Amino acid sequence: MKTKYRYISKGAMILGLALILLFPVEILAQETLSELLDQATASGIDQDRITEVQNRLESRGLSEEEFMTILRPAIEMADDKLPYEMIFEKVFEGLSKGVPVQRMTPVLSLIRENSLKSAQLVDQWMAKPEVDQFFERGDSRLSKSQYRNEMVKAGSMAIAQNVDEEVLRETLNSVGDGNMERVRPSGILAAINILSDLPNGAASASENARIVLKALQSGFEAGDIQKLPAAMNMAQRRSQLPAAAVGEGLMQQLERGLPSEKILQNMFNGEIGGGPPGNIPNNRRGRPGGN
Repeated sequence: MKTKYRYISKGAMILGLALILLFPVEILAQETLSELLDQATASGIDQDRITEVQNRLESRGLSEEEFMTILRPAIEMADDKLPYEMIFEKVFEGLSKGVPVQRMTPVLSLIRENSLKSAQLVDQWMAKPEVDQFFERGDSRLSKSQYRNEMVKAGSMAIAQNVDEEVLRETLNSVGDGNMERVRPSGILAAINILSDLPNGAASASENARIVLKALQSGFEAGDIQKLPAAMNMAQRRSQLPAAAVGEGLMQQLERGLPSEKILQNMFNGEIGGGPPGNIPNNRRGRPGGN
């Protein structure tokens, strides 16, 4: 009887060892480049784009495994209906700076994480009936799905720069307000894109959002919004005033109804209150760059 159990025990051990040895082989077989490429195509990633990315990586001397390391998060993003192109853009940015692919992996994971957060906000916003009316004023060559992806990208990058998600939500929801009739889809996209570039960045994101929305309500187009970070930073540098004073001066000019071209010119010239550099809103002086 003991001999019988000994044979059974040995047989079980052999079977277990065989399974252990075969299991990794099976996993590896699922991750061959050929099958990964099939997964990418099935996920909706453009095949020509895949070939282009692969060729560019090979020209830089990257291995097949490194290409697979890049392709996997792109497939995950495509499966989640996220703008997977962000993965490729970040990889090429990193390679241009000499960053090894393995060091990029945490960053690529973070892109997906932030994109998921952004997509949740954007999709909730775009599901609202008033947003459909907003798109009827469309001034963009982008389709609704393309616009959605651009908004997800903009929100993801803002979150990556520590802009609070609630600030993004409030900015998007403001489109339904009654005083936003002059705002166009491209303007909101530009606003999300620049939030972290304005003075004090994410630390003043809520105030910056208020300023940008007021500019949109006052007739600023997307191109004007894109110039705001440079204009406000130049105004702060030339006036040597705190960021808060620069923001107040800009708001005063908006409330006075000055055209966008004039306001931007004033800011670039350091004319915070719409007059000469010494014309300081509410006589606010302080340490440059402070609040």
